[in-house]
Amino acid sequence: MIIKSLELKNYRNLEDVELDFSEGINLLYGDNAQGKTNILESIYLCGTSKSHKGSKDREIIRFENEESHIKMILSKREVPYRIDIHLKKNHTKGVAVNGMPIRKITELFGILNVIFFSPEDLNIIKSSPLERRRFIDLELCQLDKIYTYNLVNYNKVINQRNKLLKEAAGGGDWVDLLDVWDQQMVQYGTYLINKRQQFIEELDEIIRHIHAGLTGGKEEIRLVYAPNIEESYFEKVLKKERARDLKSKVS
Repeated sequence: MIIKSLELKNYRNLEDVELDFSEGINLLYGDNAQGKTNILESIYLCGTSKSHKGSKDREIIRFENEESHIKMILSKREVPYRIDIHLKKNHTKGVAVNGMPIRKITELFGILNVIFFSPEDLNIIKSSPLERRRFIDLELCQLDKIYTYNLVNYNKVINQRNKLLKEAAGGGDWVDLLDVWDQQMVQYGTYLINKRQQFIEELDEIIRHIHAGLTGGKEEIRLVYAPNIEESYFEKVLKKERARDLKSKVS
């Protein structure tokens, strides 16, 4: 995969920038606050649709402008791609691949694979498990379309199930439908747990060898995935929590 060129308009402090990249290593250098990190952020955004800082679209648009545009040309396995992203202050971002607008952001994943190191990565360790799950999900979504499909559907099931729980608390025959959502939640959730476990095991193998080399074999580091629910108890926990939620809403 090779990024050939990048164009930015009204992106953070960059008004109009055009860059051509070589096929080897490219270095960005210059004084502080000139936009080097912003260029890297825009590349990350082309691969994931999001800022590594968690910034909202309107925060990325250059001051006193209403929209920003990113255009990237790249080649992957000798297949050319063009990624266009329009950021707007008061509207949802627009993303197009090879001139065709995409309907779902997940269609962007996997075209540009990005590994990004920044000070914000410390949040993976310092912050809550939510940040660590977000990191794992983002990496796997770039690598595995099936994982993305299951993650999207899992989140949809959670939203639908929560909505149904509220309606069931008001009475009616809604409770029977919760079994259907629970089954789907177990199906998608089990897949996610297994894939995350596999991903962490593969990372652990890589990290242990690197760390052993850095410490001369005097220290050992392990990376372990510890889900808050085991696969075999998934359905039981759901039913228990469902009964508790319904009881609290009725009372």
